[in-house]
Amino acid sequence: KREIFITSLHNLCMSSYKTKQLGTYSTYNSITMKSSKKYTTLLFGIVLGIGFQHVALKFKRFLSTSSSSSSSSTISSEDSINSSKNNSSTWTLIVTLTFQSKQDMEHIIQDWDVVSRHCEKHEPFLYHYKLGQSDSNPLMLHIVERYESKEKHLALHKHGEEFLKFRPKLKALQDSGRVTVEGFSFQELGYGFAR
Repeated sequence: KREIFITSLHNLCMSSYKTKQLGTYSTYNSITMKSSKKYTTLLFGIVLGIGFQHVALKFKRFLSTSSSSSSSSTISSEDSINSSKNNSSTWTLIVTLTFQSKQDMEHIIQDWDVVSRHCEKHEPFLYHYKLGQSDSNPLMLHIVERYESKEKHLALHKHGEEFLKFRPKLKALQDSGRVTVEGFSFQELGYGFAR
């Protein structure tokens, strides 16, 4: 196959090799070159081109092999992370906050963001901690929290440094009737998936 390729490439290059001769271009057929120096230069160029092509193919194979192995290692590490997040001890809490004013809501969002950034760094047992705004009521927020277990939520998250600073601010708004807090929780059964 390689010999056929080289012969074909040689014939292609030789048939399209043009040289300027007396102001006009003449095409040389196959091996009928008038100058062996030009033929040697052209052949060297072909060999060099084949060498570059060979290196490029090797590099391409290397990239595809390394990307597939890195993607398979990524997939297997993601699988192990997801399998630990999908076990039956995972516990989910959904909290709904309904505000009376946009200003109070914006303050709580800013304060909650500080808690969230702290949790991301210091609470590896907290798998998911997201805040969203209701589609039907712009003064309603939903917080979705997924924990390794209910015990870790109660023993660790609720005693976290930033959460302990945040909770009294929310409680003050709650006590004054400026926000209502509702929620529900459930023990996951291990069916389905989470990414």
